[in-house]
Amino acid sequence: MEKLLMLGTSLASEEIVKYAKSQGVYTIVTDYLEPEKSTAKLISDEYWMISTGELDVLEKKCREENITSVMCGCSEFNLEMTMELCKRLGLRSYCTPEAWHYSKDKSDFKKICKKAGASVATDYYISDGFAEDELNLIVFPVVVKPVDLSGNRGVSFCYNKEQLIEAYEYVKRLSKNPKIIVERMLHGREWYSYYAIAQGEIRQIALNAMEKQPGELKNLYSFTTTVTDNIEKFNREINPAIKKILKAVGCREGIAWVQVMLDADDKFYIIEMGYRLPGDMPFIVYPDIFGFDSIKWLTDYARGINNTIDMLPDEQEHAYKSCGCGYTLWSNKAGKITSINGINEITKILGVSYYPIYRVGEEFTKHIQLGVVGVYADNCDELCEKIAQVNNTISVLNEEGEDVIIRYTNFEYLKENYRRGMERR
Repeated sequence: MEKLLMLGTSLASEEIVKYAKSQGVYTIVTDYLEPEKSTAKLISDEYWMISTGELDVLEKKCREENITSVMCGCSEFNLEMTMELCKRLGLRSYCTPEAWHYSKDKSDFKKICKKAGASVATDYYISDGFAEDELNLIVFPVVVKPVDLSGNRGVSFCYNKEQLIEAYEYVKRLSKNPKIIVERMLHGREWYSYYAIAQGEIRQIALNAMEKQPGELKNLYSFTTTVTDNIEKFNREINPAIKKILKAVGCREGIAWVQVMLDADDKFYIIEMGYRLPGDMPFIVYPDIFGFDSIKWLTDYARGINNTIDMLPDEQEHAYKSCGCGYTLWSNKAGKITSINGINEITKILGVSYYPIYRVGEEFTKHIQLGVVGVYADNCDELCEKIAQVNNTISVLNEEGEDVIIRYTNFEYLKENYRRGMERR
């Protein structure tokens, strides 16, 4: 009997469990949380109350229960535990520690990019003593960020020396890595390219635009969408280097993504990579747009089913006519959730799905992901109509009865990008 062990519940965990069950696989979910707080347990065939960090205990239990595959959702910690547990058990993991290192260490990743001849933001060296000769070399504004954290954690935008020193000390408190990145601030639009990988062959299958609501923070992207207008320029100028980089870091199977920015000088600059499912989940609508199912791709590989080169989708050459997005519901303040309303209504809309992160009764901080809405549409007008329906229906209330969701409403901008993309087909 095939037995799949899921480490914890995070975004995409439930989708992996559902797919595995549809293929006749016996599913087990483990962590230290009760099922009400680790909801993949509610749909699995069995669950364990073993923390995902207790690898010795899990290894012994997996051997006793004849576990045949181990996976996780969009959790970096659990991905690292998955890799180690698979190594101990002799099971498959598409992501290797060697390749994962470059997802975790932004500094080493930039070195690989430079070797490949790809553009990256200029670095500045700062020592803990904040020497004046070092500070005087910096051209502001700059970005200060840890090398080992994701999800915008520890990222600061600095316009003077005082802000730089404060941001540097902030990263030191957050990060376990002594290396800290101080780099020139880029100014422009951001994307990340999504890659399907099999037997060392790498295909760029979706260029996702990252859009923020006007007036919100520079890196608070509400909308990650296949609606974009720069596919041809991207493929011509930076995609060959990115594929070279992914091969250099050791990506041979699974999926990966690389974040880029088109700076004010009209050049693409590489920012970072991820060798995992992204937490804003635009991949959830890819099966409808161009027929690629990331959940199936990763789960089948973990089960021992080979993904071959001939199974890879065609590389994206132009903007897609049908479109979709992962719509992140950010919080506009800290608080405690007293109610979440409208979920049943929005998921009745054709092509709309919802993926919770925080639930009723849980406390949250400002500018944190509360949940993600997946939306598929035949065209951009329809996409905007569905997002407007979501905006008018869903709410997350705090203890004061305030709706704390940051909503994306910049629809005319989105439609203009779509129009330009269609003109270039």
